[in-house]
Amino acid sequence: MATTGDPKTSQRAASLDAAINTAFARGDYKRGLDALRILGELVPDDTETQHRLAVIEEQIGDPERALAAHRNALNLSPANPLAYLYAAYCLQQQGHIDEAQRLYSLGSDLDSRFLNPEPGTDPTSERYLAASSALRAHLSALHRASVGDEDATRRIRDAIWTRTHDQSFTFRQTRQTPHLFYIPALEPAAYFATDPWHWASSLERSTAAILEEFVAATPLVNEQGRPYLSKDMAPGEAFAPLVGSLNWTALDLFRDGKAVASVCEHFPRTLAALSHVPLYGLDENPYEVFFSVLKPGQHITPHYGLSNHSLTVHLPLITPQPGHLTVDGEQRSWEFGKLIAFDDTYLHEAHNHSSEQRVVLIFSIWHPQLSEPERRAIQRSFNARQAWLATR
Repeated sequence: MATTGDPKTSQRAASLDAAINTAFARGDYKRGLDALRILGELVPDDTETQHRLAVIEEQIGDPERALAAHRNALNLSPANPLAYLYAAYCLQQQGHIDEAQRLYSLGSDLDSRFLNPEPGTDPTSERYLAASSALRAHLSALHRASVGDEDATRRIRDAIWTRTHDQSFTFRQTRQTPHLFYIPALEPAAYFATDPWHWASSLERSTAAILEEFVAATPLVNEQGRPYLSKDMAPGEAFAPLVGSLNWTALDLFRDGKAVASVCEHFPRTLAALSHVPLYGLDENPYEVFFSVLKPGQHITPHYGLSNHSLTVHLPLITPQPGHLTVDGEQRSWEFGKLIAFDDTYLHEAHNHSSEQRVVLIFSIWHPQLSEPERRAIQRSFNARQAWLATR
């Protein structure tokens, strides 16, 4: 029942609430709705009343009033996923598809059931199903439209956004589990030989120069290094010792596609050495390049990466032993100046069993089986999705 700080208003609200319940119990729905509308005007800041009014308006009242009440409830409770669910469903039923999809998407940021509804027969379950269907259809269509119909990009058109794909699918290998984006046509492999890549030997020869720059810039690790797993992330209990901790520190040259100028200025030779590497990015910038510092005795527990369209590459700089990387059950020790390239959508982990810190330069490259048109198609798909999400 709605209550306010004003005793007279609270008394009036209680009286209306009783009248509403009595009217609905008797089947006098018009009288009940009329009283509910008055209550909604009396206590416009009461979320429960606005939600109730919206649902009743949907059922027996006026569609426009229903939308207005749903929007009121959402404005009053923007952290409540059910407010998004009910408002979006009402919009969808009235043909406002674009706005409904955006609200469904915002709700999915708060509640996984928007994309992965649980079985049920109640009205809320029906709305979650509608949300999932609408979101998956829209985002899958957005991907296909951004990639286009050209033969040169057909493999990318057939790619799968694993969280939002509109059809059932399986991975070519059950051991490979990308959390975000998957290209079935790429041949699955955990590790990749770097010898055939023309840029690899040149980069390896630059290892001493890169290490020299890192050592000279060591104070930056304390000044600008960040916990690789920030406190606002939720990677699971197994990562708890590393979340918000500098036990696993990243010193970024590029992060999320943006250069960290205050760090890059200390690493001209490193950047020059990387200039011929097919660094993965969504525009002209690399998406990520960073020095990864793993403190003594630390364990990066087994996990899967986001997508198989890029590979992760380690250039080891400081390699105390024992220490190793394990991908898909195959263990490899870091060796100074010896590149390790792997597909992180396979289960992988890292150990530093030594009493010293381990330092590797980590960057992402395009999967070597992707053509230039395919790379551009992937960029269009990712950028189209990000642009749509920004409109919410």
